[in-house]
Amino acid sequence: MTLLARRDGLSIGDFRSYWAGPHAALALGMEGISKYTHNRVDKILWASGQGAAFSIDGIVELYFRDDEAMRSAQASTIGRRHIPADEPNFLKGWTLCIVDTEGSETGGSGRPVKVIVPFLLGDASKARFAEAFSQCANASGWRSALNWTVSTARRERLRSEPSPPDGFAVLWFESVAAAHDAFDEGAICRLFAAHLAASTAYLVDELSLR
Repeated sequence: MTLLARRDGLSIGDFRSYWAGPHAALALGMEGISKYTHNRVDKILWASGQGAAFSIDGIVELYFRDDEAMRSAQASTIGRRHIPADEPNFLKGWTLCIVDTEGSETGGSGRPVKVIVPFLLGDASKARFAEAFSQCANASGWRSALNWTVSTARRERLRSEPSPPDGFAVLWFESVAAAHDAFDEGAICRLFAAHLAASTAYLVDELSLR
């Protein structure tokens, strides 16, 4: 999962158009991609502490057929040269988090509304947070996933998050209203506040390109 921040002076509309147009065309030129999704940030539903822990306008989900396919794509001319050269045309920030996923990868037909919560674990127990999150989601009837960061990377020409996320909680809801209700200082907010050093819940507009 890659956190993106749009270039200064670029409107949200122009940012999304370039991302889904010329840049996506480059990315889809790499071999071995099994899933390519743009999660376009619509709004912040909730943040712990003094405000948003991350400064982002979008989150990319890019999955490959297997590890070998990912390495080949990264080493290709497109992955190694053309994509990094194109990014400053619409980005000022780029932070890559390679993740391991636990749980669902989609919300299914009945839960089209997606919320992504990048978080910093701090001194908290990974296992205890994962158990508490799963119990809360199951009790509330939400579809959910946890993505744990296993490694990170940055671009030399772009800003990166000072503290990359330790993971990403993902929740799917049946409506935007249901997502707002869940993060209106409900149980999930108390859980994040109690178990995590920092977290921000982003309501996203999901665009599936593959």
